[in-house]
Amino acid sequence: MTLAMSAKICEDAIEFAGIGSAPKHYNAVFGRPDEEKWVAALDKEVIKIFGMGTWEIIDTSTIPESCNVMNICFSFKVKCDSEGITTECRARANADGRQQKPGSYGETFAPTSKFRIIRTICAITEQEKLTLCQFDIKCAFLMALFKEPVYMNLPGRYRLPNGKALRCLKLLYSLKQSAHGFHEPIFGWLKDDGFKNLDSDGEVFMKEVKKTNSTTSEIILTICVDDAVVGTNDNKFYAEFLTKLGKDVELSDSGKLNWILGCKVEQNLKNGTVRMSQEKYCNNVLKRFLSDANPVFFNSMRIQSASASVRPPSAQRT
Repeated sequence: MTLAMSAKICEDAIEFAGIGSAPKHYNAVFGRPDEEKWVAALDKEVIKIFGMGTWEIIDTSTIPESCNVMNICFSFKVKCDSEGITTECRARANADGRQQKPGSYGETFAPTSKFRIIRTICAITEQEKLTLCQFDIKCAFLMALFKEPVYMNLPGRYRLPNGKALRCLKLLYSLKQSAHGFHEPIFGWLKDDGFKNLDSDGEVFMKEVKKTNSTTSEIILTICVDDAVVGTNDNKFYAEFLTKLGKDVELSDSGKLNWILGCKVEQNLKNGTVRMSQEKYCNNVLKRFLSDANPVFFNSMRIQSASASVRPPSAQRT
């Protein structure tokens, strides 16, 4: 597991623990004061997935005996902006991958961006005076078709009549092969569009195009699950790239990068600086484990002098 995935899991875990007021599971949606919002999020997710042709309804009699019917679980999250303000209540349909039998799926490996890569891209944009941007690939894992037969059933209010089940035609979150299935088409599209995959980091892509006026337009990007971090020196060139990609992939242009993996990003183009902060994440951890904690402000010079005073005699400078 990469650092980027770990950061996302940690952020999600805090949300699911109740700090973000998100239900922990499907049954926890009902009976809450904000039940209506979460039911609407559930309906939106189910309608979207059916609309994308992810499932087809079949008779259970057609399912081979060697295949089991997996349950679909829903996860919930409160989406916030860089200031911690709630922007959306989101539900996501996930397959219960624990019910997958070994041998019923193929390749599972897929590279994903590490947090150090995101920091490196931020450093490069600061040094080369690039603009940091971001876009989100919608329903990322639903882009690829299934190679193996998978059967599912929906819970609660969405449960199908007896004798009916769902056959999955596209990949779904939490299936063991989903990440690999998403990686193949999106990375293939980037290479076909002229992006070069770095040998040092397989999750980083670069594209350079020389203009007639002897200038070079460039894009450097990395993808972490379904979030893309981009550095570019030509906004028009970047907009053309998004338009072209948007014809084949449903995406959302988030504009300037300000929030990624629970980290707030602030770029000052005038001063040529990029600042990253995990203040919200730290506050959530404190709220969960130390609800009565109060902030304490330290003098950096006093900390340095204190650390020097506790060195063993052999480590003291002469």
